Amino acid sequence: FQITYAQHFNVIIDETGESTLFIFQDSISSLEPGDEVGLFDDQGIVDSDGNVGQLLVGAGTWTGSQLEITAIQAVDLSQFNGPVLPGAHSGNPLSLKIWDESNQMEYAVESYDLSVGSGTFDGG
Repeated sequence: FQITYAQHFNVIIDETGESTLFIFQDSISSLEPGDEVGLFDDQGIVDSDGNVGQLLVGAGTWTGSQLEITAIQAVDLSQFNGPVLPGAHSGNPLSLKIWDESNQMEYAVESYDLSVGSGTFDGG
């Protein structure tokens, strides 16, 4: 078991108790150890007022082996006079960005393979 901490992608929202697990296989050949993976929801819940926008909901650092990232999902308890907790909106597609450590560049990823996770924030 190994814990890695991302430096470029820093998730600033709190855990909500709802999440989606995404697992990236060690067969990825385009990443180098030290590269970072950021999971975004382009239409996520960004604040307690329920406003929508791009939000980083999970991150991890590639070590050359399988990478598990748990993405935080939003929780809306307003119908019970509770809070709206920021996070990914259920059913929205995953938007993936990579921080290339050696080139010091961030780029969007158009296609990717997951061993766990459907590519949407579905609580799975």
